[in-house]
Amino acid sequence: MNLSEELCEATYCGYPDCNDRYWWMFLTSSLATFFFGIGSVFIVRFISRLLCLNHRRPHPGTVPEGSSWCGGICPMNLLDKNAESEMRSMEAAKDWATRLMSAQSRFGRILLITYFCVSMGSYAIYVLDTSKPIERCFPPDGDLLFFIDNIFNFFFLAVFILRFISWNDKFWFWFSVNTQVDIFTIPPTIVALGVSRTWLGLRCLRIMILMQLPEILQLLRVLRTSNGIKLTSLLTIVAGAWLTSAGIYHLVENSGDPWLHFQNSQPLTYGQCIYITVVTMSTVGYGDLTPQTTCGTIFIIFFILGVLAIFASALPEIVEIVGQGSKYSGVYEPVKGKKHIVVCGHITYDSVSNFLKDFLHIDRDVVNVHIVLLDTTDPDLELQALFRRHFTKLRYFQGSVFNPADLQRVKLNESDACLILCNKYSPKPDTEDSGQIMRVISIKNFNPEMRVIVQLIQDHSKTHLMNIPSWNQAYGDDVICIAALKLGFMAQTCLAPGFSTMMANLFAMRSSSEIHIKPVKDDPNERVSETQSVVKNASSPTETYLESPEGWMSHYLHGCGNEIYTESLSRAFDGMNAPEVVKECFTKLKLLLIAVQQTNEFDEAEIIINPGPLLLITQGTVGFFLAPDATEAKRAYYYCRACHGEGVGVEKIWRCECKECACLDNNHSKKYTHKDGHKLLAMTRLGDVHEPAPARSTGGELPELKIKGVNLSESSDHDQPAYDFTGLFHWSPARTVEDALITSAQKRRYLVNHVIVCLFGDELSPLIGIRNFVMPLRASNFKYEDLKTIVFLGNIKYIEREWDKIMNFPKVFVCSGSPLSRADMRNVNVHQSAMCVILSANLGDSIEQGLQDKETILSSLNLKSIMAAGAHSRRSKIIAAYAAESPTRLNGGSIKRSLFTQSSPKITVPMITELVNDINVQFLDDDDEDDPDTELYLTQPFACGTAFAVSVLDSLMSATYFNANSLTLIRTLITGGTNADLEEILSEGGELPPGVQIGRSRLKELLRDRCTVDQLSIGTGVFQHCKDGHTYGSLFLHGLESGILCLGIYRNLIISGKSSGKRYVITNPSQEFELMSGDRIFCLKHFEDLNMNNEIPVRETDLIGSDL
Repeated sequence: MNLSEELCEATYCGYPDCNDRYWWMFLTSSLATFFFGIGSVFIVRFISRLLCLNHRRPHPGTVPEGSSWCGGICPMNLLDKNAESEMRSMEAAKDWATRLMSAQSRFGRILLITYFCVSMGSYAIYVLDTSKPIERCFPPDGDLLFFIDNIFNFFFLAVFILRFISWNDKFWFWFSVNTQVDIFTIPPTIVALGVSRTWLGLRCLRIMILMQLPEILQLLRVLRTSNGIKLTSLLTIVAGAWLTSAGIYHLVENSGDPWLHFQNSQPLTYGQCIYITVVTMSTVGYGDLTPQTTCGTIFIIFFILGVLAIFASALPEIVEIVGQGSKYSGVYEPVKGKKHIVVCGHITYDSVSNFLKDFLHIDRDVVNVHIVLLDTTDPDLELQALFRRHFTKLRYFQGSVFNPADLQRVKLNESDACLILCNKYSPKPDTEDSGQIMRVISIKNFNPEMRVIVQLIQDHSKTHLMNIPSWNQAYGDDVICIAALKLGFMAQTCLAPGFSTMMANLFAMRSSSEIHIKPVKDDPNERVSETQSVVKNASSPTETYLESPEGWMSHYLHGCGNEIYTESLSRAFDGMNAPEVVKECFTKLKLLLIAVQQTNEFDEAEIIINPGPLLLITQGTVGFFLAPDATEAKRAYYYCRACHGEGVGVEKIWRCECKECACLDNNHSKKYTHKDGHKLLAMTRLGDVHEPAPARSTGGELPELKIKGVNLSESSDHDQPAYDFTGLFHWSPARTVEDALITSAQKRRYLVNHVIVCLFGDELSPLIGIRNFVMPLRASNFKYEDLKTIVFLGNIKYIEREWDKIMNFPKVFVCSGSPLSRADMRNVNVHQSAMCVILSANLGDSIEQGLQDKETILSSLNLKSIMAAGAHSRRSKIIAAYAAESPTRLNGGSIKRSLFTQSSPKITVPMITELVNDINVQFLDDDDEDDPDTELYLTQPFACGTAFAVSVLDSLMSATYFNANSLTLIRTLITGGTNADLEEILSEGGELPPGVQIGRSRLKELLRDRCTVDQLSIGTGVFQHCKDGHTYGSLFLHGLESGILCLGIYRNLIISGKSSGKRYVITNPSQEFELMSGDRIFCLKHFEDLNMNNEIPVRETDLIGSDL
């Protein structure tokens, strides 16, 4: 294109020199530099090969050690001394250059940051120069920007040389991005100085340094998160592609096509070129600006093919990161006047929904606490829907509990507590517990005074918590051990079937308002038919409708509405003994007082379960009540004799203006908070009645059986029981598994009224901690003769791995076999056992939920088949007896048909089955109508106490937060009592140490004075006067006079007027509730020993051959 004289003034070249184009000279300098560098590398390598060929190539194996023959390059020791010196100098120079270019050194970091800043300065000069002609001469008065850019390029040349020296492979060095940028920017600058003329060229490539921005920001510690680094990298790649492409497009359009002598050029600004690239990259293409040169059109084609792919792949990731950060990042702002807690650990829809259901339950009165969830993962759609339903009480933040910055974001220092949930179904429990303990360490390191409530799976993991210096249970820190509580529940069920269901319902928040019971007319042939009780889906997730002709469910559900609450006792009870207070609370306040808490002379808070008449109520005594909700439990605090005397209904017992009323005391504290600093001790007082459960009749005396020197029969009169060093548990000398192994010929004949535990693990399965099952059944508040023999049936290799934990407990034996084998089940006399416990394998190898409990379900059905076969065999024997006595009586088969069609007593064995997945409870019974969507606590197996799942323990987290003492109470009732010294010894993995010889009365006073869970039948023993038709209230008061605290009823399940052979749980029925023949009563009793004057020797001699 020919420029006019006026237009030439802008180029400072003068007319007609301004029409001369020298772009090819600048471009040639860059291309020549590139090809010269490549050629130089090849020439050097070729010369090196020729030099090495002058030496005789050594035979294989003759190359001296320490040298190499790298593709024709001479080994260093084959060169002369001068060459060797040069090689060493080159290596030294290379090391020096590498250290300078490395970002690991201080100079390297300074050089990298300086190189980035200079590159951005050079690019800024380029942007300013785009407003000038593409080619121009130096102005007469000099060009300051050109001078500065030349200085920058000489700095780039120095860095280029350093990079060339430090680069290992010189050939690939010429193809690196930084080298290409230098080649197309530095040589044109040198040429410009020689010809006094400059060309805009490809100086836009300097913006490629923008891709090193993430590395620079990491060095400056501006970017610390992976999302921040990734987002910055994506943005710099896209921005670099935009700006570089805009510079190239600006060059070709403003220059024109060379073969047309630049006549078709299009004057565009750099900003317009950026706009075109952005529009083209977004595939919009408005058409307002289009390329007019062939070179521009060709460039746009390649631009669309290349850069569009970068944009299309980067944009979704950018949107995801930006959207994620804005939604779950940020800082929690506490609401003034409201507490908040931080919940972390295993955050899933199931764990969070179960926690919220109990934590925000309506029965907790007003829960003025916000919940802040902290987790590293993105919440799934179910969790997001849950967040929306509870958006006023719940916030989710994405972060790690191990990052102090994230803990600061959720205001952990200002929170009331931190709750850590675990994955109860983890196939690697030890790994899960290790992660939980590390979370506790991180939280305690951030704030040593933070109250922490953590879930652990294995009992032995608690030891690591005790090693944390800031872990302090006196100030509210607590651990919920899933395995210990689960096995403790199932162990207590062996003593009182159905007790696990009762306790699980008591610490779970459930309300009768959630279940709408539709009454129907009574059936005169069915005494218990009062309501309709098969569960159907409700329109509300918190409501359940009962519409079937059975009445047992209504009794069960009214008991489900009870929970454990703590409340300070009114001053009206001051000076009364505990049984009198229990009686008055039961009769007047409609509350069941099961325990009290008082502070002893050592400033230690004692929890006394079923307190006796020697305990007097004092001011500040806290009671543990069974009540439907917190409002009703407050009656014990507001009760006033003057204002709430005879004739005042319980609904009117509320705050009064009487001066003697405790409700006027401003120091009232509803709950025993974790700030009090008292140490909790679980103790009980002495009762005076103990009625052992009747043993199963065997039809005669059993001969004494010894298995490898260990007596399996009843204890002899001359033998004395032994106890561990705490006195809490019965003790025996350590035995090997071989000593405890029962031979198959002896199992079936002599095992009677025993407990069978079915195990499914193998030598590789995770341990479940069977010691937690044995310890409650070996508590010292049972007389030795009342201890039930425990037989573990399963893989002997698996049992051996846990045997060292139970080898010091008496009457514990092992049988090698499979619970799925009928022969093995018969070999342990399952039909004469007192209880069969089926523990889940939980191997974690089943993806489908229905297969997670396949072993336990098959074993449960196998046991029922054995019982059914036993019943059929019994009928057959009766028919054979009739035939032997009078064959004519069987004429026509009438007697035979009558024997098979009449309702005869079923041969049943009490059993309890552990389930991993709640939904699988529908497969345990074939005669119930449980829907798969029915909650576990509403199913028949759970109501009858024959099914248990660890999901029922989810409620303990919120229960412990609101009242730390409730967990202590439950732990004491379930585990049989523990001791800090005992836990330390057991955690070390050693043998259980024996005790010392102490007097019986002293042992009874200090250690054995603890409650036991029992189940007594009405019409016998203490309740012999209570018969069919009597009320529960009269039975309760009579038991209270004998030191027995009644908790509920275990009643026969009658369906359609017929006994099903099952029983169901009724918790804390009303005073007017009528008893039925066959009812069994859940009660708390105290230990009683008939021989209190003798000494209790703890023998440390070998007791093999004795009854232990």
